Amino acid sequence: MTATPAPAPPGEDPLFRGYSEFGALLAEFAAADPSLRAAILTDDKGDPIDFTHRHALLSALDAQIAGAQVEQTTLRIQAWCARSGLGSCEILVEASHGVLLTGAPQRDCVLSCLHSRSEHDDPERLLARFAALRRRIAELIA
Repeated sequence: MTATPAPAPPGEDPLFRGYSEFGALLAEFAAADPSLRAAILTDDKGDPIDFTHRHALLSALDAQIAGAQVEQTTLRIQAWCARSGLGSCEILVEASHGVLLTGAPQRDCVLSCLHSRSEHDDPERLLARFAALRRRIAELIA
């Protein structure tokens, strides 16, 4: 990752709220969860469609890179789940420094969320909230 991100300039919202209705939805989701560092929606090439991030926790570039890095793996896992009759899936990866959730709202895009670790982490709650966001993004696309 790049150097430590800078805080938002004085008077600027500490949460970058995206560029479109997708970014607004991601920012609404982020505003309700202080552990969320970034939420990124990428296309099937890994390019960002829109994103939100907390300036003080993760740079815009790092948020976009994270989304691009998990995009192909997420789409492959989703395709395997669909072929296996498992339907849509949400993927949760826990590490010492954070939690990654990723899933595909549609077959040609990927939603990823990066969370900071907390002693109050509840993977089931994170997955439920993420699944609800993934469904809202899918509805917005449709």
